[in-house]
Amino acid sequence: MNDISRVAFFDFDGTISKKDSFLAFILYSKGPFQLGLCLMKHLPVILLYYLNLYPNDRLKEDFFSYFFKGVKVEDLEKSGQEFCESRLPQMIYPDAMRLIQWHQAQNHLVYLVTASSEIWLGAWCKKHKIQCVGTVFQTRDGVYTGKINGENCHGKYKAKVIRDILRLHPNARSFGYGNGKADAHFLHLVQSAFNGPLHQKNVDQIFAKNLVVFKK
Repeated sequence: MNDISRVAFFDFDGTISKKDSFLAFILYSKGPFQLGLCLMKHLPVILLYYLNLYPNDRLKEDFFSYFFKGVKVEDLEKSGQEFCESRLPQMIYPDAMRLIQWHQAQNHLVYLVTASSEIWLGAWCKKHKIQCVGTVFQTRDGVYTGKINGENCHGKYKAKVIRDILRLHPNARSFGYGNGKADAHFLHLVQSAFNGPLHQKNVDQIFAKNLVVFKK
């Protein structure tokens, strides 16, 4: 694995996608009424979350448990695959795909490192030949328990994941694309970083500023 010369890391929600994929998957699989009920039930902790008084991973577990605790693994994986085929493509910035495909055309190793899950992004990653590392949800006896298995792949933990991957490719030049404060934790680890959504204007800017770097 040490012969890889370039590695590119992409966040998903808000970077490749125009909106949050977890909420979009819930909306797709459960419908607007059920999502609305969940939002009302969890309004107090949602407010605490936006006040930085309730942790991101707890809120994610609350929502996942509300909708998917006790659901069979194969049933949810099927829903995730259908979501990837019918809904997810509409959420993605076309120019984000242009950038991903450029990296792949140069034989760069492309990783999606995301706080979302392979449950609803895995089939899309497989289709586009992207390595997917996301939040894993615990299963027991073939059903989901509603709990995160390990840590939420967000913020400092996402940076740890990327640091571990970079150790596998010590001689590789690294690129990173994310958005917001949480992704700043991993963007400082790579040699060429961009913080912002990958819409046309930003991707054009990335190519204009990094043309020489990309060719090295």
